[in-house]
Amino acid sequence: MKINIPTKQEKQEEISTQNNIISNKNQNTKININTATQEQLETLPGIGPSTAKKIITYRKENGKFNNIEDIKNVNRHWKCKI
Repeated sequence: MKINIPTKQEKQEEISTQNNIISNKNQNTKININTATQEQLETLPGIGPSTAKKIITYRKENGKFNNIEDIKNVNRHWKCKI
């Protein structure tokens, strides 16, 4: 038998991944906001093509979301750039 004991970093990454998952409109699957494509993001409630593009651009510029609440920073980010 082999037992894997994750490092602190691996455990934190696992927790971070679990905290960044949202149910899509169909409620059949969950979407990770750190890895989702534009098409996947558009299946989330209230996310259209424009917002999906903003989320992806925000991720590229700022890195992964640390928790689900960080997604609120996307709109703030765009307001500051205007």
